Amino acid sequence: MPPLPVLLLLLLVPACAGSPERDAYALGRLKASLVPSSSSSALADWDPAAEPPAHCAFSGVTCDPATSRVVALNLTGVPLHGGALPPELALLDALASLTLAACALPGRVPPQLASMPALRHLNLSNNNLSGPFPSPPPSSVDADQQQPPYFPALELLDVYNNNFSGPLPPLGARHAALRYLHLGGNYFNGSIPDSFGDLAALQYLGLNGNWLTGRVPPHLGRLNRLREMYIGYYNQYTGGVPPELGGLDALQRLDMSSCALTGPVPPELARLTRLDTLFLSMNQLTGQIPPELGRLTGLLSLDLSINDLTGEIPRSFANLTNLRLLNLFRNHLRGEIPAFVGDFPRLEVLQVWDNNLTGRLPPGLGRNGRLQKLDVTGNHLTGTIPPDLCAGRRLQMLVLMENGFFGSIPESLGGCKTLTRVRLGKNLLSGPVPAGLFDLPQADMLELTDNMLTGELPDVIGGDKLGMLMLGNNAIGGRIPPAIGNLPALQTLSLESNNFTGPLPPEIGRLRNLTRLNASGNALTGAIPRELTGCASLGAVDLSRNGLTGEIPDAVTSLKILCTLNVSRNRLSGELPSAMTNMTSLTTLDVSYNQLSGPVPMRGQFLVFNESSFVGNPGLCGAPFADACPAGDGYPRRRAWGWDSKKALVWLVAMLALLVLAALLLGARKARAAWREAARRRSGAWKMTAFQKLDFSADDVVECLKEDNIIGKGGAGIVYHGVTPGGTELAIKRLVGRGCGDHDRGFTAEVTTLGRIRHRNIVRLLGFVSNRETNLLLYEYMPNGSLGEMLHGGKGGHLGWDARARVAAEAACGLCYLHHDCAPRIIHRDVKSNNILLDSAFEAHVADFGLAKFLGGGGATSECMSAIAGSYGYIAPASSDSLSLNPFLSVAASEYAYTLRVDEKSDVYSFGVVLLELITGRRPVGSFGDGVDIVHWVRKVTAELPDPSDAAAAVLAVADRRLASEPAAAAALAVDLYRVAMACVEEASTARPTMREVVHMLSNSAAAQPDNAC
Repeated sequence: MPPLPVLLLLLLVPACAGSPERDAYALGRLKASLVPSSSSSALADWDPAAEPPAHCAFSGVTCDPATSRVVALNLTGVPLHGGALPPELALLDALASLTLAACALPGRVPPQLASMPALRHLNLSNNNLSGPFPSPPPSSVDADQQQPPYFPALELLDVYNNNFSGPLPPLGARHAALRYLHLGGNYFNGSIPDSFGDLAALQYLGLNGNWLTGRVPPHLGRLNRLREMYIGYYNQYTGGVPPELGGLDALQRLDMSSCALTGPVPPELARLTRLDTLFLSMNQLTGQIPPELGRLTGLLSLDLSINDLTGEIPRSFANLTNLRLLNLFRNHLRGEIPAFVGDFPRLEVLQVWDNNLTGRLPPGLGRNGRLQKLDVTGNHLTGTIPPDLCAGRRLQMLVLMENGFFGSIPESLGGCKTLTRVRLGKNLLSGPVPAGLFDLPQADMLELTDNMLTGELPDVIGGDKLGMLMLGNNAIGGRIPPAIGNLPALQTLSLESNNFTGPLPPEIGRLRNLTRLNASGNALTGAIPRELTGCASLGAVDLSRNGLTGEIPDAVTSLKILCTLNVSRNRLSGELPSAMTNMTSLTTLDVSYNQLSGPVPMRGQFLVFNESSFVGNPGLCGAPFADACPAGDGYPRRRAWGWDSKKALVWLVAMLALLVLAALLLGARKARAAWREAARRRSGAWKMTAFQKLDFSADDVVECLKEDNIIGKGGAGIVYHGVTPGGTELAIKRLVGRGCGDHDRGFTAEVTTLGRIRHRNIVRLLGFVSNRETNLLLYEYMPNGSLGEMLHGGKGGHLGWDARARVAAEAACGLCYLHHDCAPRIIHRDVKSNNILLDSAFEAHVADFGLAKFLGGGGATSECMSAIAGSYGYIAPASSDSLSLNPFLSVAASEYAYTLRVDEKSDVYSFGVVLLELITGRRPVGSFGDGVDIVHWVRKVTAELPDPSDAAAAVLAVADRRLASEPAAAAALAVDLYRVAMACVEEASTARPTMREVVHMLSNSAAAQPDNAC
């Protein structure tokens, strides 16, 4: 209900109504509400003391020159993030146009706006407005009384990209003048009202990006003036595309992508003769593509990708000569790509990957001079690559992977300087690679792996943007030219399993951004170049199966983030550099089958490596080998066994006697302790074990176990917020079904180990209190709760990109410590946003080790995990090896469920899910449809993009809409988070980075760096 002064103003006598004075008053109240802070410069020229007609000169205000009444108000882009729309806005009863777009405006829309008599144009798009949209005033019980007005003059309503919820506004036949309606990018739910079909003048309808359900109303087919309709994305409708939509005579653009549509594509859509865009991608549409669609001769863009369509590409599509974009990927189409597709004069994008297509590519493809993107990956295509793909010098993306193409790569592609991505891997291509492909100025990836290519690398190699050069599993020979160092952006260099000879060029040290180097399985000779240490970003190096000689250079120890080093099966000699033991990032080392000698140092990082890392080197000795190093120069000498042996024997007997006596005394003491413990158990007494000095007792803790203090419940137990008599705040976790009986000695040992963990980004375990039935874990209290509660609650929009990137980096540091720096190393097993807690300064701390297990020795997998662990939505998918064991198991089943054995990479996957939560603002499951989690949803949305590899576009498609007003520089952090997230959620665990690598990747964003070093 509006404040009393507002009601009084609205009820004043007609002599005062509709006056410039009232408009000036309303503007003053509007400024006070929109800009509550005196420190803000927004609307600085709005003087509350100004008298009419001075208010007409206010910025953004337009008046009727004859009456000085306010008729339009436009404050687009004015920062109003601390304000709110006041009900006094309704006092502007002559206002015809209100535009408050992109102002970061929060709060709710006052219901009084709905009754403004002259309001025709209402644009509140790109703000942070929330709550339900104003609904009509309640009807009077008196049948003779006129229905209260509800936007009586409305012609345009645009509230795109806000946080509105609840049902869609009930617009209908009474709004005969409404031409433009955009309600997309919100959280509206429920069904589309049938009354929308009565908006006779409607030309634009945007409902995309909501949480709408129910059937798409057939009544929408009556909107015979509608030109554009966007009703997909995030909505989850029941049923299919209504055939009645074929009656939309004026429709030009129809977008119903990603909204769970089922059934066939209705042939009635062929009646939309003015249609230039038809998007039905990312649904569950079935059946064949209707040949009737060939009658849509004005069609410019057709996207039916990511469905379950079958059959062949209709021959009637030969009539679609105006097509610029044809996307049919990820279906079950068979047959050939018709030759006429190559003759389309305006075709720019052709993507038909992941189908069952056969035959050859259309020979005329590219001759129109317009082709920009071609992707036919994952079919059964054969033949040669057409020579004219880049005839117009516009081709940007050429992806022909996983087919049966043979013959040589056309020389013309080497001169196609517009190429940004070339992926021809897993075909049968042969012959030399065109030299020009190694000098493409715009290319970021060149992948030619798994072919039969020959020849040598050219002397001229360049490209400031090339990030990935992958030539593995071919027959390319010759030397690796020094020009390989001319690729400043290169991150991945994959040359494995070829015929390269000669030395690894020292110029490779100029590749400052190189993270992965694989030159294994060649015939390289000479020494490992010391210049390799110039590649400061290296995380993995594989030079195995070559003929390298010399020593492992000491300088390799300067590679601070190197995780994997494999130089096995070469002819390396000398000793292992002793400083390698200090390479804390090194988690995989293989120097086997060389000619190394000397002792294997067994300290530092070398404690995690076993014998397989060193076998095949006869000169190596010491642990982990059974034989100790022989006495001699350079080796530790054994004490000789001679005349002193009798004395040693006497001393040995004496020591044994002392040990027996000590054991007897200790046994008596243990017996007395056991008796006291049994008595304590019978009495049910509480015992506290502290891991640091505490100023409270077990009884103080037990006093906090009250129903009113519960702050959380989970599968592992109940969490209480406790305050001790001394004022110490605790989080007390009462574990379910675990006591301190003899059967639980392993638990006590594990918790004691956890209690010794001290890291800034790990919630500190202060101690535990137990009796024979229950264990209470005592943690430091985090006043700002969990990241999940913050992110998915009402305050999630206040957590900006800077804060999210920082929280991600801090949580990564905590997990990295558990995985790489603990002794023993620890797998968390339940990484999720609700287990990342925020302290009073919103610093992140990894919490809840109720499912954690330890990694013993140097093994990569815990062998004591006997139950499925983790939270739904965060569990990594099964590996392909596991899937092969039982084809009837769901692909979404977890690594836990298949093997009951997990490693650190399972935590990495879960952390990737947390990063996607930070990016999208969405929960891992629950809002994407049955069987779809956040990972699959993100992949599905980004796969639909023109360039799925474009991280910036991908983030734009999935980013949290509450942060739309964030500055571009801050939003760029989301792109960094996205790249890391997608690396973490790779389906193959071996393809995921380690947490140490994750920390490194996140630390490259300056704003994301935590205050503490990891």
